[in-house]
Amino acid sequence: MYSIEQRDEQLLGTSAAIRYHFHFEQAHQHVLRVVMEVDIAQSGAVVLGLPVWIPGSYKIRDYISTLGSFQLTSADGKPLAWHWLTKNRLEVQAEQGVLRVEYAYYAYEKDSTIRSSHITRNHAFLNLVTCCMFVEGREAEIHHVYFHHNREKWANVSTQLSPVKASIAADEPLVLGALNYDIIVDSPVEIGNHYVSSFDYEGATIEVAIAGRGNYDADWLTDRIKTIIETEAPIFGGLPFDRYVFIIHLFPGMRGGGLEHARSSVNAMESGSGKHWGDTAKLHSLLSLLCHEFFHVWNIKRIRPRELGPFNYNQENFTRMLWLVEGATSYYDDLLTYRCGFYTRADYLKILAKDHLTPFFRTPGRNEASIKDNSFQAWVKLYLPHDDSLNRNISYYLHGDLVFWCLDLHIIAESNGTKRFDDAFRALWKQYQDRPEQGITEDEFMTIAEAATGVKIREKLLTWLNGKGDDLPLPEIFAPFGLEWKQTGAPEATKMGESLPTMTLATKLFTGMTLKSEGGKVIIATVQAGTPAHEAGLGADDEIVFVNGARITSVDDVETLIAKRGVERFSEIVLASDAGMITTALKPAPFLEYSLRTIAEPTDDQKRLLEFWLERKEFPKEEAKTLGS
Repeated sequence: MYSIEQRDEQLLGTSAAIRYHFHFEQAHQHVLRVVMEVDIAQSGAVVLGLPVWIPGSYKIRDYISTLGSFQLTSADGKPLAWHWLTKNRLEVQAEQGVLRVEYAYYAYEKDSTIRSSHITRNHAFLNLVTCCMFVEGREAEIHHVYFHHNREKWANVSTQLSPVKASIAADEPLVLGALNYDIIVDSPVEIGNHYVSSFDYEGATIEVAIAGRGNYDADWLTDRIKTIIETEAPIFGGLPFDRYVFIIHLFPGMRGGGLEHARSSVNAMESGSGKHWGDTAKLHSLLSLLCHEFFHVWNIKRIRPRELGPFNYNQENFTRMLWLVEGATSYYDDLLTYRCGFYTRADYLKILAKDHLTPFFRTPGRNEASIKDNSFQAWVKLYLPHDDSLNRNISYYLHGDLVFWCLDLHIIAESNGTKRFDDAFRALWKQYQDRPEQGITEDEFMTIAEAATGVKIREKLLTWLNGKGDDLPLPEIFAPFGLEWKQTGAPEATKMGESLPTMTLATKLFTGMTLKSEGGKVIIATVQAGTPAHEAGLGADDEIVFVNGARITSVDDVETLIAKRGVERFSEIVLASDAGMITTALKPAPFLEYSLRTIAEPTDDQKRLLEFWLERKEFPKEEAKTLGS
């Protein structure tokens, strides 16, 4: 029976026949020494493996590449015969008693992410999927993890793993456990001297663990997390856990992003200098990320496609339904950020235009494949991008986001402002509670959503899921709400002092290429199909040497020189490529900005539906500078 549900009380006083011992004496060299003990009832062949991917991130990562120095022995130290079966699985001839497997795990990447592990002198962050091998056929057993670390040096351990002992003596290792292997690999661990706080919400304990550095206010961030929980939990009717851990990483150079788990999430923002905390846009991004990952508590960890649990950890696990788990969550993350009061209504409409609509329609690959196909091929598309990816496919996050936006507005309009997709999620949650061991199919999703909302969605939704990006009927969907997505005019001129207009500068123009600085050179990173750069014959990896006779030294040089020549006027571009020096002409187009706004004179019905869609509770005003409301 597949299950990722666990309550702390279930592990207290348990014993485990599969145990991991973690030793950190080589933390300064980023090495974790792992000793795995497996109780063997009868001598014979035992197969051990390590997952090749991490659930929630659909890419083969071959974590076995960072494990080495294997020693497999019996309890008395006798070496045992073993050999590799596949790249990530080995077979050992084990003897009755205890099988002891010792290996070293190198836990460090220069570009650290929330999908990897990293150990330094200052802390250890472990995704257990990267270092805890499984015993084939015994994944459903209780597993224990022993942490042999200096608790005076690293005082805090934050994880969704459950305590096995009510108290730990000073000379004992910390012992934590999981009901099965699926929960082991779903349980990230942060160890160090990071900030920790907790609060209770409706009988559940919420822990906040902030690791890293920066000029941030931990109490302020914890208060925002309280609001997120108070906003999201009522959608489903409460929390499905007894304890939850928000792990937030603020390390210099760490790539931003998040990863969901059943009773925790890992959320990262690069914040080495602390300068981001005064940037409202950066704060909005972090809060939206926290909303997104917490929403996954229900949507994917529990409400999930049938193919996503139980897992095959040895290969890809394909599904055509990532439009549900990531698309819907991507729509809800900014909607929930608004409902939490972190955006004003004007903020939210701007975000929808800037971060949802505009990038979607500026990606030529939106019409190359359906969202179901892009979901199925996530393993070789989304997580393996290349310079031409934007012309060949589009993220199911972005495409699915717009599909669910259309679906939510369609339900609101067809129900005359009495139902929204929240109602469907409550019904989907009830289905999970009745049948937690089994995910849902596409047909079940549509049947449940129609029954919960009273709106026929199947025909429209299938058209959107099987079609291309431009098949989404946005004007038709927006009309009942008095919304229009349109090109905006030139921004109003700013002033100096009370009345002096600022200097008039050349307006940035659209070329369809992105640029990067590399070793003192300006290199073309990407070229969008059907754009001025594409028509001019420019390609990825070309170096721009001259623009209109001027030597290029920076990305700003290129944009400024093209802008000064003017819209619809050719600029001469000299390239260095593998074919030598090439001269071409590029005719830029106006750089179009778009906005989502209400029409000038909406009807009463349009106003009413808009208010229903953007309904939220009122938030008290605070004395300090506000974020959102």
